[in-house]
Amino acid sequence: MSATGRERAAHTRARLLRAAAEVFDRDGFARSSLTAVCARADVSKGALYCHFRSKEALGVAVIEEQSLLWHRLRDEQLAVEPSPFQALISMSFEFADRLDTDLTVRVSAKLLREAVFFDVAAAAQVIGWVTVVRELLTLAREHGELRPEVNVRHAAEQVVAELLGLQFVARALSGGTDLRTRLARLWRASSGCLVTAPVRARLRFE
Repeated sequence: MSATGRERAAHTRARLLRAAAEVFDRDGFARSSLTAVCARADVSKGALYCHFRSKEALGVAVIEEQSLLWHRLRDEQLAVEPSPFQALISMSFEFADRLDTDLTVRVSAKLLREAVFFDVAAAAQVIGWVTVVRELLTLAREHGELRPEVNVRHAAEQVVAELLGLQFVARALSGGTDLRTRLARLWRASSGCLVTAPVRARLRFE
């Protein structure tokens, strides 16, 4: 394929992913159709099948579009935060903001709650999130921020479990409107078990 052909194919794929996210967000995955996605993207069914073999494959691709988001957020926060642990806290709040403002992030979170996607995509997503949190906690240890008894691997898995659980609870009880408040409460409660007292005194829970 020529460079022009590759560019055209990449553009078509991006349009399909955007259209799919919009249709899934509007109609829900179960009620969505590939016909509606094609109409939204203004492409033919044949063009869609060149990129995605099924609606489920399209859904997985939407989820994977935001799989690197935590890595980007980590890098953005480390660029402005001298404290790796503060970067972790700030990253969680930035992700909460993206759930409200970024269509792909919001739809990906919805899709991961669907049984069909939980079975095929959740493990990779969770492993990726745990990896990012573990990297930040490792940096925090190198900076002398963690309490000596903290096991970084176990703590990373616990943090991700708490953050994912918090999203579920906030979504169920308030439609997600109080997620930031719940995040602040979570970090105030859990940070004392992870970082030293002097570090905790400097943290911002907002």
